[in-house]
Amino acid sequence: MQSPLKNKMLWIVFAVYAILSACSMAHHVAWNDELHSWNIAKSSTNYTDMLANSRYEGHPPGWYSLLWIISLFTHKIAWMQTLEWAIASSVVFLILFYSPLPTLIKVLVPFGYYFVFEYAVFSRNYSIGVLLVCCICLIIRSNFRFQPILYYLLLFSLFNVHLIAMLLACSLHVYYLLLQNQRQIKKGRLLIDAGIGVLFLSLALWSVYPPADSSLHGDTQNGLQLIRYCLYPPLRSFLPIPAWWTYHFWNTEMLLDAAKTHGTLQFLNPLISVALVASALFLLWPNRKCLALFGTNLLFSGLLSTVGFSLTTARYAGFLYIGFIAALWLFYYENELTLKKTRLTVILLCFQVAAGFFAVYQTFRLPFSTLDQIPAMMGEIPAGQKLVSDYWTMESYAAFMDKPIYCVDLQKEKSFIIWNSEMAAMLKEPHRYSSGLSSLFRRERIRNVYMISMHYPAELSELDSQLTQSFHVDLIDKKEGAIEQGSNLYLYKISEKYAIPDQP
Repeated sequence: MQSPLKNKMLWIVFAVYAILSACSMAHHVAWNDELHSWNIAKSSTNYTDMLANSRYEGHPPGWYSLLWIISLFTHKIAWMQTLEWAIASSVVFLILFYSPLPTLIKVLVPFGYYFVFEYAVFSRNYSIGVLLVCCICLIIRSNFRFQPILYYLLLFSLFNVHLIAMLLACSLHVYYLLLQNQRQIKKGRLLIDAGIGVLFLSLALWSVYPPADSSLHGDTQNGLQLIRYCLYPPLRSFLPIPAWWTYHFWNTEMLLDAAKTHGTLQFLNPLISVALVASALFLLWPNRKCLALFGTNLLFSGLLSTVGFSLTTARYAGFLYIGFIAALWLFYYENELTLKKTRLTVILLCFQVAAGFFAVYQTFRLPFSTLDQIPAMMGEIPAGQKLVSDYWTMESYAAFMDKPIYCVDLQKEKSFIIWNSEMAAMLKEPHRYSSGLSSLFRRERIRNVYMISMHYPAELSELDSQLTQSFHVDLIDKKEGAIEQGSNLYLYKISEKYAIPDQP
């Protein structure tokens, strides 16, 4: 049999993917969630400081550690995106040249929504988890001298990139334990293997447990919400086609959005979701280890949804699909799909490909965010004038200008947000803009400032009803049209209406 590395068609597919994903990345403007992680990494004084700051994120330190290493050499956002592209390309390389999947499936998987867009374009801590999953699938059944050590290094790393990745790490370890049992490994060794998995999970959970003054908390759901949170993630995962009729298509799903105007879908969508899960289980039958892998990941994800971490966005729900691909990869080591199962697999993958190409097309056509316009906006501010931002826009300014800025609602100069009790108190303040501006004007004896914000004028008034009563708020410029609705830019000139007396 010809080695996949000598298959010219697979090399062409890989080249197409690498070029397409690179062009998509070049057209993608990072939004605040991406920039926030980058700011934490590059603005922390040392690695220990970075670990302390990232504790407030509810994420393990894996991705932040990679970004911190890059930030030692450069503060350019493009290098974070280059890392993301390299990781995504490595995932596809392993699938094309080292997975046992049939050629047709190999060709379709890389161009699905999650592989070509969600986990390829966004510089977040998801794609590194997918890469580790592929590496584990590659070596989990191998027999070489240091295989157990390598397996546990990869598993430990997977536990430490994201909370959702922890669930998949547990599921892969369940597969590993079943495989070891099938190999008739001694019970004592199985107990040790199980214990190592529990230890890794405990350490990872400790790393994401927020400090005492953290403002992170889970949402509470009623019974109807719990049903929706448990039933809808498979729909987002296996049918991620966005609502193409919506300008802000990201994080939408065609059936879920259509259900808002077509009541019948509210009853059909749960049935479709169950049918998709049943299809995945049918494709993995009768391999009990692979069924256990996929089923455990599905079960853990459902349990997580019930305690406040709902999989209501594509990036979270997508790990159900990644778990299915991992199970399918391992399934092919022992089984072959029948013609009927192959056709069903191709149908599922075609939905993914349709969603992927739509998302990539929109990425070329529309700006995902307008935050890269911050440097141009700065040129509109007269020399010597004071510039401020609000807390969320501060992240974008610090990333694109590579320096801190005075945050008017926190009333201090900062480079990144820490989700601590100070932030929680600030967010509860009903007049944080007017209060912060009054304090700034009084302290620095100035009459006006320029403020950059992602909030449009009406939204600013909703956040602080006293702002326009106490100050003249003039919109100087705006950069709109972002796919991500909260990533437009607005530049204001804010002047006091009345003289603010000095404090005694």
